[in-house]
Amino acid sequence: MTTPRTMLVGLLVLCSLVAALPAGAQEATPTPFPTVAVPQQYAMPDALATQVYENAQKAANAAEDSQRYAEEAAAQVSTHLDTANDLLGLFQNVTAISGLLIPLLALLGALLGFNRLNEAQKELEDAKKKLEKEMAEKREELQRVREEMESSINIQRENAAKTNIAASLLSVGERQYRSQDHSGAISSYQRALELDPNSLITHHRLGYVYTHSGNLQQAYEHLTRALEIEPNFPPALACLGYVNRKMGEKMPAGIEREQKFNYAESLLLGALSISPKLIDEDGEAWWGSLGGLYRRRGQINEAIEAYKKAAEATPQSSYAYGNLALLYAQTKNVNHMLDTYKRVEQLAWGEVQSNIDNYYGFADLLTSRLALGKVQAAEDALESVLRTAPVDAQGALESLLETLNRLQSILGESRANHIPSFIKRIQAQHEANRAAKS
Repeated sequence: MTTPRTMLVGLLVLCSLVAALPAGAQEATPTPFPTVAVPQQYAMPDALATQVYENAQKAANAAEDSQRYAEEAAAQVSTHLDTANDLLGLFQNVTAISGLLIPLLALLGALLGFNRLNEAQKELEDAKKKLEKEMAEKREELQRVREEMESSINIQRENAAKTNIAASLLSVGERQYRSQDHSGAISSYQRALELDPNSLITHHRLGYVYTHSGNLQQAYEHLTRALEIEPNFPPALACLGYVNRKMGEKMPAGIEREQKFNYAESLLLGALSISPKLIDEDGEAWWGSLGGLYRRRGQINEAIEAYKKAAEATPQSSYAYGNLALLYAQTKNVNHMLDTYKRVEQLAWGEVQSNIDNYYGFADLLTSRLALGKVQAAEDALESVLRTAPVDAQGALESLLETLNRLQSILGESRANHIPSFIKRIQAQHEANRAAKS
């Protein structure tokens, strides 16, 4: 039986023989043509002989080229035959080991599959661990958020409770101030401030009470803090303007005094531009404080206009009309002054009837009766003034003494001879209050 190897070898030998045929035909050297003498009449022409020679030379060259090509083809056939033998040997080797290779490949495949299974299992375990870790982190974060919320709620509850207590203390302090207990009011406001340190209202109320207690520096600090919390809070602006005016009044005449007055004016005007009918904690218009500043500067007309606006803001108050009466006197209009004091007496009487502890109402009632020459009625008003004068509010009696001295100067000695005795008794009470406070 003919094997595939035998068939392949035979085919390659046949190809070699075919390729060698041209080379074999050219191995013999061509026999040169014999030289024959040709008669002259039969000799070729020279040109034809040259052409024949050239053709013969070309044929010889072609034969040489054919021989060279045949040799190269034989060498290539030999090389191809060697390669075929090598391939056949390799094929036989592969066939020999194929029986062993297939089981090995199967085993290798099984190992690879097992490793991939292990890798998949490891990836699954890693994913499970990662998920458990993330869930634990989420639980911790949720717990932290819950604790923060509970803490925030507790803080809010505590703050709400503190705010409610502070609001109650504000109400207590306000009642204490209205009953002329300035020290008690300050104590209540301070306790409220401890519970709610950033309370705008508490800082303002403390500033206001400190102002009327004569503690201008403390008043300045609390009012400034109130304006830090709310820069455009009109009551604090106006009160701080009044504090600066009072500070300026204690300074000697000069640039610094004028600077204080200018600053006070800007604050008061700023507050009144926001709230034209702004009133203080005693129910009086802040226009009156601006009018008092203008009067101290000698700007009488501006002072009159300011007090008129105060009267418009609080038409039932005797305060603005009492100041207008004295300003009219400074313009040499004494009759207008007296007519205005009649209005002051009516309004002040109504105020003290509605509140028997209204010190400022009694002070205006006393001043108007002294201006109108009602000495006996003035005596009754003086008793109420001394009874209701706040011990803590040093400025209250000081302001009354200033007003009576101005009235005495305007009326003249003949029409004001009854006023000095009243001034003397009020001065004595003022000194006693100062001693009691110290």
